Amino acid sequence: MIIDISEWQHPDQIDYAQLAKQIDHVIVRVQYGSAYCDKYYQTHLQRFQDLGIPTAVYAWVRGTSHEDMAQEARTFYERAKVFQPCFYWLDVEEQSMIDMRGGVEVYRQTLKKLTNQKVGVYVAHHLYRQFNLAVEQFDALWLPSYGQNTGSYQGSDPTVNKHYDLHQYTSNGRLSGYNGVLDFNRLSGKKALNYFTGKAGNLPTWGIAGKGYFTLATAIHLRTAPNTSAQSLGILPTGSTVQYDAFAHEQGYVWIRQKRHDGTYAYLATGKSDGKKRTDASWGIFN
Repeated sequence: MIIDISEWQHPDQIDYAQLAKQIDHVIVRVQYGSAYCDKYYQTHLQRFQDLGIPTAVYAWVRGTSHEDMAQEARTFYERAKVFQPCFYWLDVEEQSMIDMRGGVEVYRQTLKKLTNQKVGVYVAHHLYRQFNLAVEQFDALWLPSYGQNTGSYQGSDPTVNKHYDLHQYTSNGRLSGYNGVLDFNRLSGKKALNYFTGKAGNLPTWGIAGKGYFTLATAIHLRTAPNTSAQSLGILPTGSTVQYDAFAHEQGYVWIRQKRHDGTYAYLATGKSDGKKRTDASWGIFN
């Protein structure tokens, strides 16, 4: 099972551990054009990666010129690169410039050079012929076709191009672990799952391994990812002690990682950092 999600799936409504048991791969939206960053993409990516689910990323394309398309690609890469996704996708569902074919090709070329990764394209079914994108230049083609959109595959395959690799067949899918609806996708059979997720087994271990305990000298947010914009799991009060198994200097802080009872990880900032060393006293005591 392959699902794709965005900020419309709020982390507070997801039991990541339960959902992860039912899926093989997840594709997470990072941005809606360069000006809008998805609110929860970091949380989604980190939580699924912690659970061992191969994670890819996608960006809704909104560039208004060739240069704007190139800038969107650069912004997409900068936002996603820390998670080292196994695949990048462009989501083309609106006409944002006259020369969509040329603009999307600039986007692809720019992203390909930056990532040295596979880059695929998703094209809205009703706009496929109008845009006439150079889909043959991409590493994979992803097309939607829902039929009655019942939540299950009913044999309604894409017709605008039969050489697709991934088929989004419903937007009304349901799985335990999330009460809302989900987009479900299936492989066409032309490429194996490991073509899209092949890098997953080589995802680097986060941070530097090191076990210990940290006792807070002040109240600090416990988060789902090592970033101050990631979802807060709660504010740990002064005097709380956290057992950790790794640490890293990221996003201006020294973070420690806590393994949770459900197999996922939580992250706690313990003081400020310049990316290599502490720049101030830690916000607690290590032992």
